[in-house]
Amino acid sequence: MASGKSAVTRRLQAATNRPALALDQAIAEKAGISVSEIFATEGEAAFRLMETEMLSELDPERPLVVDTGGGVIHAEGAVDLLRSRGVVIWLDAPWEALRARLKESDQSTRPLIGRLGWAGLEELYRRRRRLYAGAADFRLRCDQGTVNEVADKAMLRSLQWERRREEERR
Repeated sequence: MASGKSAVTRRLQAATNRPALALDQAIAEKAGISVSEIFATEGEAAFRLMETEMLSELDPERPLVVDTGGGVIHAEGAVDLLRSRGVVIWLDAPWEALRARLKESDQSTRPLIGRLGWAGLEELYRRRRRLYAGAADFRLRCDQGTVNEVADKAMLRSLQWERRREEERR
């Protein structure tokens, strides 16, 4: 949350001319209700299942920029699906930087802030960091530089990853 995933995704989409998928938004559209409503009415387990199902429907041969929610790493099999379909880039920043961004953002669109509070969010951040580190092919600091600079680094890393993958296939 507040790492700049959506902004970096838009920049990567524009720079690569590849379609983009905002996973949470796509799930909400398919369900016909918001992510917050899915959590409230069906629960987190149901939402995580929806994430995995949607990821499994992605064509591994179709280049795509995917913006996942931060909790996707809790969805059974989601990380394996992501890694089988492309490069996984973790946008990382210190908790203090993310907290400052969150305080400046529209908190009404971030139900976890109200539900967990700042101490709970920090604990979630600390637990997820270990999972992100294990899931990501690359880690990029997102608190250093502009969105365009972070996106350019992500693009470079993606191209390097694609080149290595192609060489391995030969």
